[in-house]
Amino acid sequence: MSAPTEPRVVRTDRLIDSLLLPRAIVFVCAILLAGLNSLIVHQLIEGRKEALVRGDEAQTLQHRALLSQIEQTLNLYEYVVSDLAGRRDTPALGDELRRLGALDAKLIDLLVLSRDGQIQHWANDGPRPDVSDREYFTALRDDPNRRLYIGPVRASRAYPDRWFFSLSRPLRTADGSFDGVIVAIIDLSVFNRDLAEALEVEGAGLGIIKADGHVITRLPVMTNRPTEESVKLPDDLPPADTRPGLIKREDISPFDKALRRQTWTYMPDHELWVITSITRERMLSLWWSSVKDAIPFWIALNLVLVAGALAMLAASRRNQRNMRALQKLTSRLETQASVDPLTGAYNRRQFDVLADLEFKRTRRHGGAVSLLALDVDHFKRINDEWGHPEGDKVLQTVVRVIRDRLRSTDILARFGGEEFVVLMPHTDLEQALIVAETLRHCIAEAAAHDTNALPCPVTASFGIATLRPGETHLSDLIRRADMALYAAKRKGRNRVEIEAA
Repeated sequence: MSAPTEPRVVRTDRLIDSLLLPRAIVFVCAILLAGLNSLIVHQLIEGRKEALVRGDEAQTLQHRALLSQIEQTLNLYEYVVSDLAGRRDTPALGDELRRLGALDAKLIDLLVLSRDGQIQHWANDGPRPDVSDREYFTALRDDPNRRLYIGPVRASRAYPDRWFFSLSRPLRTADGSFDGVIVAIIDLSVFNRDLAEALEVEGAGLGIIKADGHVITRLPVMTNRPTEESVKLPDDLPPADTRPGLIKREDISPFDKALRRQTWTYMPDHELWVITSITRERMLSLWWSSVKDAIPFWIALNLVLVAGALAMLAASRRNQRNMRALQKLTSRLETQASVDPLTGAYNRRQFDVLADLEFKRTRRHGGAVSLLALDVDHFKRINDEWGHPEGDKVLQTVVRVIRDRLRSTDILARFGGEEFVVLMPHTDLEQALIVAETLRHCIAEAAAHDTNALPCPVTASFGIATLRPGETHLSDLIRRADMALYAAKRKGRNRVEIEAA
């Protein structure tokens, strides 16, 4: 005879009773706490890694944006002194120097020095100090091969309590012998102010150092009074003549002696190192803020499972908000690093990246590629007669007209000043000529009908070049388009010329 079977309800009650025993409760809670705590620790580790990656990306984009701003500023003053070199013997050169100095708050002075270092022309009317011992003169006098010199920070002799650094180029006679110097004297405080406004990543630092260790500037400024400062550059930096790109390193800062994540770039044309940096603690500040906020809830989690779960969700939401804020900042810095802020066209750096991708695609799959080089006619006259704000409107209008008539695959970039280029994939010479003529007419018509926006009639000159078989370097295509553009300007402007056969 078989043993009697227990009712199902009885078996269920016994199971519940066994689960409610203290040992079982401790075991279940221990498993839940171990699992939840392991998940939290994993999220903290991954969040820290992500914060470091995001912080590094933001610092890199900040570096590129600042580097672009510094290059544009120095290139502007290099253009100014080069332009003045061609007008050294102009009777009204002193008036022109004073006019240029009044237009730019960063310019303390513009000097034209004789071969013995005496001031021939300058933007001031006071007594002329002796500057024959200044590096911006002696460096160019003593080195016949140097075409440009960035001078170290010095106190002004003509303007009390003002500090400056200089950009100078030599004047030479027809046989190439030294004949003087043209100097732009740049106000250090105004230069620092403009850079500080662009230093968007909180806690980031910036340094500009000459190759010999003289400090041009460093931000944030540690004292109210500038000084002449030199630092020792790291011994493991690659040679300057190797033209390195971005150099990432974690080392003691030459400025505040703190351990920082650093990005270095050498500017060979100006013999300057540009360094941006940020401490690891600052990179982790958003992450650590969320961790500190979560600590009380984490303690509660170990006491009460529900409270712990809520703490984890709250910390996760805060972490997501912080990451979204960091992603938004990263997106804004990406735009600054790739787009010309005035016109919205790509800058030269981004154009090189996109054009290189197009060249690789063309080499793989074949097809025609054409390049338009265009220049706004008499743009300097527009700036001189109507002012730089009106000149800015002209450039913005030209870019708007061009962009409205390009394909989504065409690449429009501003190369500097009033010069633009358009790279057109799948476009042969005949098609490029049609596009250029269309753009030329549209620019002239837009200027003629948009009298409220533009101060005067505006035209543009175009040069066209097409990629040749076997050609692999973008510089060759740009050079041929530029030659065609120069031909259009020589032949009267407001016209389109194609490259010579």
